[in-house]
Amino acid sequence: LPIFLLAGEPGIGKSTLLIEVAAQAARTHGRALYVTAEESAAQVRLRASRVDAVVDELYLVAETDLATVLGHIENVQPGVLILDSVQTISSSEVDAQPGAVTQIREVAASVIRVAKERGMATVLVGHVTKEGSIAGPRVLEHLVDVVLQLEGDRHTRLRLLRATKNRYGAADEVGCFDLTDAGIVGIDDPSGLFVSA
Repeated sequence: LPIFLLAGEPGIGKSTLLIEVAAQAARTHGRALYVTAEESAAQVRLRASRVDAVVDELYLVAETDLATVLGHIENVQPGVLILDSVQTISSSEVDAQPGAVTQIREVAASVIRVAKERGMATVLVGHVTKEGSIAGPRVLEHLVDVVLQLEGDRHTRLRLLRATKNRYGAADEVGCFDLTDAGIVGIDDPSGLFVSA
């Protein structure tokens, strides 16, 4: 199953999108594990309630230690894993601060190895810097099968989800979404958004 990297600026809606994805996966494919390393479990649970993503088979854990995350994967045995975000998880075996290149590389490699062994679809969340590049090493893009970029103006509700790499198909497609209080909603016909009156 594929390994995804979802990148986007802080506050753009990555976590909202992914809690909905995790809930849908849990509803249709069995267990999903959402690891939040930046927010508390209570914050993510509140968001899940707001967007109707509280599901029995969706497991939520707030954790920043790689070994503990791997232990949760072993215990839950999810079909889908979401790691939000790869820059904030660290391994005690690596002598570097969380977010350092060596930490990101070790965390990503360890999680991807486990995901491939288990046949577990995995989404790694990566932040985008002010310059527009994915924070951390570019090597992350080479480790994953699909790179998605969530974009938009934080002051509007429109969000664009672009595939910039896709080992399984086209990488030039764009999804348009409306970020509402009730979650992210796909826009079936976005042509009206791009036509001026």
